[in-house]
Amino acid sequence: MKKSLFLDGPAEEVGAKLQENVDRFADTTRKWIEVLNLDPLVETGLTPKDIVWRKNKARLYRYVTPHAYKHRTPLLILYALINKAYILDLLPGMSMVEHLVNEGFDVYLLDWGEFGWEDKDISFRQLVDEYIARAVRKVCQFSGVDELSIMGYCMGGTMTAMYAALFPQPRIKNIIMLAVPIDFEDAGISSIWLESTVFDVDNVTDTFGLIPKDFIDFGVKMLNPVNNFVSTYTRLWKSIDEELPIVAWKALNKWVNDNVSMPGRAYRQWIKYLYQQNLLVKDGFILGGRAVQLKKIECPLLVLTGETDHIVLPHQSTPILEYVSSTDTTYLQYKVGHGGLVFGSRARNEVFPSVSGWLAERSR
Repeated sequence: MKKSLFLDGPAEEVGAKLQENVDRFADTTRKWIEVLNLDPLVETGLTPKDIVWRKNKARLYRYVTPHAYKHRTPLLILYALINKAYILDLLPGMSMVEHLVNEGFDVYLLDWGEFGWEDKDISFRQLVDEYIARAVRKVCQFSGVDELSIMGYCMGGTMTAMYAALFPQPRIKNIIMLAVPIDFEDAGISSIWLESTVFDVDNVTDTFGLIPKDFIDFGVKMLNPVNNFVSTYTRLWKSIDEELPIVAWKALNKWVNDNVSMPGRAYRQWIKYLYQQNLLVKDGFILGGRAVQLKKIECPLLVLTGETDHIVLPHQSTPILEYVSSTDTTYLQYKVGHGGLVFGSRARNEVFPSVSGWLAERSR
């Protein structure tokens, strides 16, 4: 029987129920405001780690385990430039990094740090040649091996492809790509907004120098404005009203609003040569006089996408399966959005085990 939207009964009972509802609404709203404005930030990135190498603001972490490694091949994780990498190690029990460490992998992560004005001229050539390439050599040095696996998430996966196409040594044994843009021909709303006739990236870059994090963040959030500016906060209110745990919401909200400014030179390259000219899949993206040719990637490749991802559409990721020369390729899609590949129950119960299982078979 459908529940009535109206109260019925004696006037005194109806009045008392109305007052109870008003008091509950006021109490929940008060708690909601306190959480948003007064609650301390949740601690994130708690998997034990050591800093084993630094360059400029970047730090290379090696995660600590009290147990012996089950897999000899180390894993280096590369993340995007515009967000903090702790989304991959958000909370105990909800951490890709923690899962991989517990599964016996020797895990490293390159944290880009926070770029400042003095970093505005950093380009993708420098990011690939001077940061990623050196981090790869350090991983092999510290782990005592001559090959490694690389996992790239979002823009970090695009840079993984750039590096793998240009550097045959040290040998890359496996590549894992999570929500990685490769083909920018149809990037959904982003393609409309960033089309060269309406978005002058040179003017934007010359004006800002260092692209402000708030400028980038607002653009990304406007891809799904109702969810980012309204629904996320109504979900918090509902959780408080129903007395559900909110620590996961607080941790994710912290990360969503903890962004990084981007070097203007790299931003110009990202927008002009990828979103506007789609050069990566045309062998036309040039780094230091060398063309990035995806066909030079020959190692086993795992590609994962989110079916409802509005930031990196699935069809932006899958073309790499056709462009590389790898004979061992796997594609997995999940009914999640962009962040759902690394956060949430489906990530913990499905994505994490799939990644570790695939990698374990190829890391002996």
